[in-house]
Amino acid sequence: MQLADRDTEATREALFRLVSGYRMTQALYVTAKLGIADRLVGGPKDADTLAREVGVHPDRLFRVLRSLVSHGVLSLDGQQRFGLTPVGEYLRTEVPGSLHAFAIFSGEEPYRAFGEILHTVRTGETAFEHAYGMGHFEYLAQHPEASAVFQRTMAGSIGALGNPLEGFEFHDRHTLVDVGGGHGALLAAVLRDHRELRGILFDVPSAVREAPVFLESSGVRDRCEIRTGSAFEVVPSGGDVYVMSRVLHDWPDEKALVLLRNCRKAVPDGGVLLLREAILAEGSVPPARAQLDLIMMAMTGGRERTEREWGALLGRAGFALQRTWTNRTGPDLLEAIPDRAGSDP
Repeated sequence: MQLADRDTEATREALFRLVSGYRMTQALYVTAKLGIADRLVGGPKDADTLAREVGVHPDRLFRVLRSLVSHGVLSLDGQQRFGLTPVGEYLRTEVPGSLHAFAIFSGEEPYRAFGEILHTVRTGETAFEHAYGMGHFEYLAQHPEASAVFQRTMAGSIGALGNPLEGFEFHDRHTLVDVGGGHGALLAAVLRDHRELRGILFDVPSAVREAPVFLESSGVRDRCEIRTGSAFEVVPSGGDVYVMSRVLHDWPDEKALVLLRNCRKAVPDGGVLLLREAILAEGSVPPARAQLDLIMMAMTGGRERTEREWGALLGRAGFALQRTWTNRTGPDLLEAIPDRAGSDP
């Protein structure tokens, strides 16, 4: 084969791997759902042993796990025993930066929703709503197990990234209100670093179901108040720093404006609003952020935004964008303050 031919084949193979990605999503989902990684902590095991432990078909389990060996997630020794690799360690449940919940979440509702993304492109209707007959957050409110997986996914991603509000100085600040904070992972991380702060965790009842236990285990429960409600109706007063972490990207502009305007009513003069969101470049977009934008399109009808778009949206809600911090490993951070010039009617 000529060099040019080898290059052509490599190019074709790269596209083939992209097209085939759904297979690995489901293989990882099955492995995470069955808790295989946690069962390999003590050492390698064969598929028959693992199948007996989790109650599944041994041959089918062997073939799924074998597919992950070639991708470096698991190892397979001469006795046909599977073991954990450094990559596979992140499928364990109790390791820093665990992707266990994310692998389960990705293989369930989003997987089915993405099968309807052509419908979204043709009609503009959110793929999730077309597949499930309701919005994603309405679905989570009605399905506690799915909600728990989603909240663990969100909490795990915050815990893996260090200080979630790195760059912002909390000098002379007293109360942080986390709007849409779920379990309270962000709030707990900040309160651990700032002993002088108190916190208010605000979200719908289904989202904060596990928050008391989580905040207690994080050692900050005595400085946290949990309030429930919908930010589409009202945002609680009482804070001088408000944060929304990866909330607004879930919604198209008009719905995001409702949330921001309710925040504007709650944030006092001298207060500040912090947004943890991706800031897209005006030109080409890194693959991870382009994929995230597709997820929002399919799951909630939301979108990722450029700094210019964030500034315009904040301005319409009565805020002035003050500064931003970029983060290569997670969401960026935007700081906005009340703009006395007002907002769009």
